[in-house]
Amino acid sequence: MTRQKYLQLIHIAAQHLKLDDATYRQLLHRLTGKTSAKTLNIGQLAQVLNALKAKGFRIQPTKPTTKKQTDRPQIQKIQALWQAMADDGIVRDASAKALAHFVKRETGCDSPYWLDNPQASQVIEKLKQWQKRVARSTSC
Repeated sequence: MTRQKYLQLIHIAAQHLKLDDATYRQLLHRLTGKTSAKTLNIGQLAQVLNALKAKGFRIQPTKPTTKKQTDRPQIQKIQALWQAMADDGIVRDASAKALAHFVKRETGCDSPYWLDNPQASQVIEKLKQWQKRVARSTSC
């Protein structure tokens, strides 16, 4: 577990156990000799977290996302546009890797699945514009 995750869990545990600031700092001092979790090393952070668990804190598992990333309509649209462009010969490589490369170049995101809504809209519009440009140049 990372240092940041330990700090996060310790602060959540203190809130969950309703420890006021003075009690929380006394606990830290009693266990580690320090009064701030920021100054603790990983071993000391684990020690504090274990003590909080002994007082009744339980780490709740994160809730799984109910929606798959591919269920997002914008992602489906991006994939459909990319496939249609590949079928029309506009895109040479229809692979997900090639799409990811395009998305990276346009938005800086490594994967279409990581796009937020405005970025996904931007990618959709870029793909549509690309399709229109090719359609105009072949109709002349």
